[in-house]
Amino acid sequence: MENEYFRSERLLYRPYQMRDVEALVAFRNEDSRRKWFYFQEPDILTEECAIKHINENITLWSNDMTLLDEEKGLAVVLKDSNKLIGFVGLGKSRCDDVEIGYEIGEQYQNQGYATEAINAAVEWGFSRLRELGAELKIVGKPEPANIPSCRVLEKAGFTFSHAEEYLSVYKILG
Repeated sequence: MENEYFRSERLLYRPYQMRDVEALVAFRNEDSRRKWFYFQEPDILTEECAIKHINENITLWSNDMTLLDEEKGLAVVLKDSNKLIGFVGLGKSRCDDVEIGYEIGEQYQNQGYATEAINAAVEWGFSRLRELGAELKIVGKPEPANIPSCRVLEKAGFTFSHAEEYLSVYKILG
């Protein structure tokens, strides 16, 4: 798949670039992110890990693969400044569903960016799934205590499906 990206009203979605290193490290070290990603190894917070992640993301986007293979993650940036404010990704989960993941930096929360990013990613994802003749279903799996994330999914049109151990499963159908 070529190095493509898409846009929404205020945001641009693109593969990470080396200029994102500093912002990615800062973003990963925010208290609100660490609260929900407590299970990640401490090295994910380093510049070295950010560079490795960016290189992997660049390589991933240069390969021909689908959402049914692995996650296609994109940097979420402000259209007017190209400033990195978060992440959105779609890809096959351990349960064979296409799952959405998303994060928005603390400074940009409560401004509708997460909902906008999810809506754009779902539209893009459904178009790719249609091309593959795959089921038009995307799930989100926040922890039940992560009320803001659950609300964002609901605002984006997802409905609660069921609970799994430590997770609430929301789904949207195309």
